[in-house]
Amino acid sequence: MRSAGSHDPDGVAVIGYAARLPGADGVSAVWDTLIEGRCEVGFIPDDRWSSVWYFDPNRDFPGKSYSKRAGLLDRVFDFDAGYFGLSPREAEQMDPQQRVLLETVARAFDHAGIDPAKLDKQRTGVFIGAASSDHSTTCLQDPSLIDAQYMLGNTLSIISNRLSYHWDIQGPSYTVDTACSSGLFALDQARQAIMSGEVDTAIVGSVNVLLSPMAFIGFSKASMLSQTGLCQAFSANADGYVRAEGAVAFILRKAELARTSHDHIRSYVAATGTNSDGRTAGIAMPSSVRQHELLERVKERFGVSPDDLAFVEAHGTGTLVGDPEEARAIGMAYGQKRSEPLPIGSAKTNFGHLEPAAGLVGLLKAQLALEHNLLPATLHADELNPNIPFDELGLEVAREARALPERDRPWSAAVNSFGFGGANAHAVLRQA
Repeated sequence: MRSAGSHDPDGVAVIGYAARLPGADGVSAVWDTLIEGRCEVGFIPDDRWSSVWYFDPNRDFPGKSYSKRAGLLDRVFDFDAGYFGLSPREAEQMDPQQRVLLETVARAFDHAGIDPAKLDKQRTGVFIGAASSDHSTTCLQDPSLIDAQYMLGNTLSIISNRLSYHWDIQGPSYTVDTACSSGLFALDQARQAIMSGEVDTAIVGSVNVLLSPMAFIGFSKASMLSQTGLCQAFSANADGYVRAEGAVAFILRKAELARTSHDHIRSYVAATGTNSDGRTAGIAMPSSVRQHELLERVKERFGVSPDDLAFVEAHGTGTLVGDPEEARAIGMAYGQKRSEPLPIGSAKTNFGHLEPAAGLVGLLKAQLALEHNLLPATLHADELNPNIPFDELGLEVAREARALPERDRPWSAAVNSFGFGGANAHAVLRQA
């Protein structure tokens, strides 16, 4: 038996996962989008909100967003309430984030081959990353819309608690909000809970749904959104990020239990870690120093060899400040210590930036790439950012799909995620 404080890289197994992303309803559709090199960002339809009222290309115009593009789900309001034992009245008051995540976790259980009714309820936990409260704002101008289920339907804590309630899961259940790193923070909490012996099985998920123009206006005023409407990670043309919505869920299990239960082990969560930038030039300004410190700590604590990394799935939002800072951290921690350049990329170029769910989108891309032994291309980077010394850092943007080189031991893949308030997270998956 290993101690509770063990850093066993094979201690936590991934046994199932599911996703619903822009233009990709299901994991197979996600993989098709990645390998076919498609970008699923499009124009925001007027059935979300009026472009006449809330859009203007002049970024200085008050009360308007200069961006009217996003990565959106189809039929985001559709929901089979009866399947989940909910009344239509209750479902109507629920934030679609709760509904989308319920559906996605149900699919993840199916993918893992698990009957939730047969879980050890006290030894299972729910760890969810979420940050948006868009749905609750729809009632601000008409309080008569608020019914008895409004608070339970629109409180962030209930996103995780709803899952525990529905499947009678009695272990830890909470929602993590660290902005864009929420999903990987939830993953880190789940891995720690399994390794400490608190739980044996963990549901890790994250969700984001865009239902209000207000955040678009706020991010536009901060000049964070792309005017071209593309996440152009590591590109000379990077001009900001594009918002997106969707959900991802993973089922993790203590590896020893997964083996005795004859679960299909799809990968191992070999390492996770978190830290914060602390005080920088501005609260939204990233720190390559602190990001590098996090990667070095994870690398040393868990024995991650740079030469064992097939690639790094970067945060890669496509910002002129963020991309160079992240590339510097990755290069100093991994790239410069390898015999060959380290491929890097970003799924945001395909789906947009899912904000609190972005880290788990990156984790899913890493999982699928390791399973298929193929790294999909990163889009919109024909001309690389001249402010990033890729050769000096030992990095190479994967602008074309490439097979992972054959070798006699498993590959690993690292995933970065950074919150815009300075909350940094890092994870490493290893092939089973």
